[in-house]
Amino acid sequence: MNTLNNDELSLIKELNSNQIINSTLDITDNSVLFINHQSKEKLEKYISEALDKNLQTIVTSENCSISNEKIIKVKNYEEKYNEVLIKLCPGYQGKNFYGITGTNGKTTTGFYLNQLINDPSLFVGTTEEDIFKKVTNEEHLTTPKLFNILKLLGLNENKDINNVIIEVSSHALEQERLKGLKFKISGFTNLSQDHFDYHKNIENYFNSKLKLFSNNVSEKLVYIDSDWGNKINSLSKIPSFSIGRSKKNNLYIKKINIDKEKYDLTFEIEGKSFEITVPLSGPESHLNYLLALSMAYFSEISNLENILEASTSLMNPIGRFEIIKYKKNNDVIIDFAHTPESITQVINFVKNKYRKVIVIFGAGGNRDKEKRILMGKSVNLADQIIITNDNPRNENAEDIAKEILKGIKLNKETKVILDRKEAIIEGINNLDKDSVLLILGKGHEKIQEFESSSIKFSDQDVVNKYIRENS
Repeated sequence: MNTLNNDELSLIKELNSNQIINSTLDITDNSVLFINHQSKEKLEKYISEALDKNLQTIVTSENCSISNEKIIKVKNYEEKYNEVLIKLCPGYQGKNFYGITGTNGKTTTGFYLNQLINDPSLFVGTTEEDIFKKVTNEEHLTTPKLFNILKLLGLNENKDINNVIIEVSSHALEQERLKGLKFKISGFTNLSQDHFDYHKNIENYFNSKLKLFSNNVSEKLVYIDSDWGNKINSLSKIPSFSIGRSKKNNLYIKKINIDKEKYDLTFEIEGKSFEITVPLSGPESHLNYLLALSMAYFSEISNLENILEASTSLMNPIGRFEIIKYKKNNDVIIDFAHTPESITQVINFVKNKYRKVIVIFGAGGNRDKEKRILMGKSVNLADQIIITNDNPRNENAEDIAKEILKGIKLNKETKVILDRKEAIIEGINNLDKDSVLLILGKGHEKIQEFESSSIKFSDQDVVNKYIRENS
């Protein structure tokens, strides 16, 4: 068995960052793979895969029993791995990291915060998969592992970035993907049923989120005043700041007037009152905005005057209440809403702003089946309903639709059109004066997943092409 000695430790210091990898998918001839896993079986599976390819060295822990001249086993692997992280991005501990978790609104809040921070910043989240193609071939996750984030930050083009906003998923917290990272400030949006295929119940799901707000992970907590937000606050020991409609909150919402594409907002923070018009729309977007504003403000890296100035030109992320205009005062809105609560919120938001509401949506295969009937119940607020494919994956698409239908009232005008493109075209053709078509569930996504293949598919592309050809 090879054991890492002092000479070999010095070799790590001499390695080029491009050589250092953390996935068998990134192997090239001169790669040095740093890899470990709690499961001996999984670790040796990954190492065997790596040995089948041509690479320079594998550095792993003593948990591995495979012997090979390319394998170096380290007694204190975590310590050496942390040295590698510093090599990838020297001084990363001195950067400002912002974490955002919750069921709905993480992406939107992070996207807003990235625009409100005046210094060079980077947003890492659901919609940002393309930026990681520069550093890894791994599939993009809502929250990539710390190795890939630091490898991206270590690129010469990103050397001036001092602020990093990370959308932190419950899966990432449970799997410790960001282990060792300390957040300057972290925010909590809300909690509702999602990912029960993984977490099994709401208590486990909540406890995963709670991990972000411990002393060794985050310095401060900002949360939206709600039952779950208050529970997070009561169980956390770090300094906290709340947002809500009561004067007891650190940021108190005094008045709000919401139009189709903007809102006028009056709020009070630390005894001072401010008025602002924000060019945004969407359910709860004002709360996402105020959470982002509060995270920027209470992190003490930006003054409120600069934050408010940046607020006047904010944009929504792609696929988050994305409005596409259509003839005769109709709108098509593409949104990522895929939980019962978020679907209810988006329909309620548009209900009194349009004469007719049409909804197109589906449910993902091989995911939380229990929420499908609840998703069906949530669309009963709409005037017309079209059930279609989301990402059926390995499940029968008709079976998914039937489970959704169980929640829809029999007297609702409902169609099942499994071909998503056909469903969207049908929805657009049903628009008449002052109507809205909500296309929900996929948002920013650019592919659709089936049992044996994935196809390129974008709700935006289908809508824009059809409107161009029929206007």
